[in-house]
Amino acid sequence: MQARLKELQDRVPERHKDLAKYTEHVFAAVDKLVEEHRRVTAINAAAGIKPDGEEERNFYRHMKQLKQVMLVELEKTVEDIEHKGYKNWEKNYDDGVDH
Repeated sequence: MQARLKELQDRVPERHKDLAKYTEHVFAAVDKLVEEHRRVTAINAAAGIKPDGEEERNFYRHMKQLKQVMLVELEKTVEDIEHKGYKNWEKNYDDGVDH
């Protein structure tokens, strides 16, 4: 996932680098949330509170899905930026990429 984010950062024109940087910051925030969850789960386990395996799998799956959705949307935005002005390009977003 990090390699894909890096590739998208490299594709974004200089004046739109903030889009990729924002995505990188949100990824870091999600990673921090996951690490905090892992820490709390470990503390609870040490205190004898057994984690629910299904809930744990769902949490990690949802965090991964969140990152994947963000990457897909960033990629679609980058595509719209790259193809801006192409008359035959069918935009991913009707509202455009520049306001």
